[in-house]
Amino acid sequence: MGYNLKKQKGVQAMKRCRAALVQMDSQSDREENMRCAEAAVAEAAGRGAEFVMLPETVEYIGEDFAGHASRIPGPVSERFAGMARKYEVWLHAGSVTERQERKPCNLTMVFAPDGSLAAMYRKVHLFDVAVEDGPCYRESANIAAGDGLSLTDTAIGRIGLSICYDLRFPQMYRLYADRGAEILAVAANFTDTTGAAHWEPLLRARAIENTCYVLACGQCGTKPAFKAHGHSMIVDPWGRILSEAGEEPEILYADLEPEALRKARRQVPCLSNQRNDLYSLTGVVDG
Repeated sequence: MGYNLKKQKGVQAMKRCRAALVQMDSQSDREENMRCAEAAVAEAAGRGAEFVMLPETVEYIGEDFAGHASRIPGPVSERFAGMARKYEVWLHAGSVTERQERKPCNLTMVFAPDGSLAAMYRKVHLFDVAVEDGPCYRESANIAAGDGLSLTDTAIGRIGLSICYDLRFPQMYRLYADRGAEILAVAANFTDTTGAAHWEPLLRARAIENTCYVLACGQCGTKPAFKAHGHSMIVDPWGRILSEAGEEPEILYADLEPEALRKARRQVPCLSNQRNDLYSLTGVVDG
């Protein structure tokens, strides 16, 4: 496929856990964004969450992403590591704008409960679109694309990482599922225009076709470039919406059940029913 798929060692079977998704309205005040994130992580941990997820560009959304990009490792990543360690949770830190030599990257980090960095992923599909009566946006003008996918083993299961516009590229999620992913994580800042039409069907499709849990944590509120859709969502492997947010900041909770994943894969074994022997242009018959 041309992707460098990175994963952690030591596969563990998925275990039952409570997941929390923190829908936020991040703006240009980094300190306020970080304060809100930590307060939400503390609340989620206090309510029994073992895995807490934040949205895309959680630390800063303004008109100068490059000027507010962070060195990683550095103070921003250390602060997230401290949250994971203090509250003893697996922390998916949404994404941050990572300072690089030329253009910054849109970077996801996942931290273990001891504060160690368990996984990183840089967004590979950049949001370059022109929607009629909607946003005209070129993410590639300010952000550099990543060059690899990231699949990580955690104490709650194997997780495939993605960011926002990646959701429209099902091949990356199938790669994750084929390599044992049980949970697909989508950190997002979806536009309200595209989100109203596509957000829910795309999330449910990724869950159904890969028989995986989908954790989709988004931004809400009005941003400089567009209005964010909100509606963060937890979807089970049968495509059922277990929990959904509205259009304001809130924390979603759901218990992820290994048996629900096993049951879906027993009933509709699409992963094992694939015809990989035919999935190439050489297998196409014209006429």
